[in-house]
Amino acid sequence: MTEGPNEAVEQFRTTWLPRLNNGAATLLIHVEGEGDIAPHAVIADNFVGEFGYKRIGFNWELLDATPDAHGPRSAEHQLVEALSKDIANPSKQWLPEESARACSKEFLALFDPEDRTVVSNRYDGLWNPISKAPNEWAFVGFDRQLSVLLLITED
Repeated sequence: MTEGPNEAVEQFRTTWLPRLNNGAATLLIHVEGEGDIAPHAVIADNFVGEFGYKRIGFNWELLDATPDAHGPRSAEHQLVEALSKDIANPSKQWLPEESARACSKEFLALFDPEDRTVVSNRYDGLWNPISKAPNEWAFVGFDRQLSVLLLITED
């Protein structure tokens, strides 16, 4: 039997959160079985809003989360950018790029590759905050079985 969404998220949490919380404050919230079919901004807003974060409407940046995605708008590229650079000072490294890429791949693997959607509140250096942190980068990933918020904020 394959691993369920909760087990996969807990494995990601165990493997990555200790490293991600070294140099930043990183939060991972997940809900299994959402299954909503709605525009990406509505799903992301409803999900973050349930946990007290600000809804930003159509300011969620839809990323290309297809398995063969490449380029600056790909979910993997944006995740690697977020994880490899210090949130407070992007000219400094946070995780080594190899580790950031591995973490990104594991985050994306939480979702069905044929059904996953990933949005971000940040693109090209600009962001629409959902928290009260001075600097943040939020990703909401979801498919019909799972919704996950990965929120990286200044330590």
